[in-house]
Amino acid sequence: MSLRRSSLSLLAAVALATTAGCSFSLGTSDPPADGGGTGTIASSSPSADNASVSPQVLEDSVVFLMTTVTGYVLYPGGENGEYVWSDEVTAVGSCTGWMAGEGGEIMTAGHCVDQDEGRSALISTFLSDYDVTEEERVDAEINWTVEGLKDGSEIEVQVMTKQPNIDGATISDWIPVQVVDVLPFEKGDLALLRANGLRPDSQPPVMNVADEDPQTGDSVTSIGFPAAVADVSNTMSIQNPSFKTGTISSKQISPRGVAGYEINADISAGMSGGPTVNEAGKVVGVNSYTIRGESQAFNFITDTADLRRFLEKNGVG
Repeated sequence: MSLRRSSLSLLAAVALATTAGCSFSLGTSDPPADGGGTGTIASSSPSADNASVSPQVLEDSVVFLMTTVTGYVLYPGGENGEYVWSDEVTAVGSCTGWMAGEGGEIMTAGHCVDQDEGRSALISTFLSDYDVTEEERVDAEINWTVEGLKDGSEIEVQVMTKQPNIDGATISDWIPVQVVDVLPFEKGDLALLRANGLRPDSQPPVMNVADEDPQTGDSVTSIGFPAAVADVSNTMSIQNPSFKTGTISSKQISPRGVAGYEINADISAGMSGGPTVNEAGKVVGVNSYTIRGESQAFNFITDTADLRRFLEKNGVG
């Protein structure tokens, strides 16, 4: 591969995964400060599972996640094409999470914190300073070596969380969170984090998973922090969470046998990991990915039953 400097400066953002909705950007700047906002959700079903839940509770339960991956890339940059180590490379990304347990447990999408996705983000970040073809980029992701900050070490995905400055927000300062369990994108796209040491009075309200699976045509609302909104918001603050409404379009099974739901509520980069809820405010899936290049909305969330099983396996709920 011939690495030639691009005529453009560093790109503003690098996607973490081809179809995933986490927003990874370049640089090492500090996280934004805070913000404010509101959201609405309707509730009309008479069933017990669909009892009304305050929209404010939903907003107070959502958290902003800042992920950082740092390491070195071994690439063919020597005089005779020999492989050499890059300078330190850092990829910074944003995703959405939501409170799932009374012990500080936070749910998000697996691709937001998965090491393999972090490796791809580092390579993409490194290559953004060069003029390469898509074929060369794919070849680099397959064949190049990436290490952490210590010789021979694996890269680490560090995660911080905070809430915007809205009424009811309790996490007002950036705090680190522990990555407890991860199902990678192709195996279900779920991750459990834990914010250790939260006091009871600083614990955001927990969101509950629906007892029943959604049906085609059911109304849903997807919640998260779109990166596109951040681009037009106060750069010194976290934007307010967005509420995007739609319906369940279909249930689908991936080529690997993983279930998920197609929805027509708009989700985009940065909203990954956020909850999609039914009319009662109960979570029916985690915002996962969207199909790019389509004029219509083909967006996908994780399976409700898989989400319940994942939380039960980890002793949450």
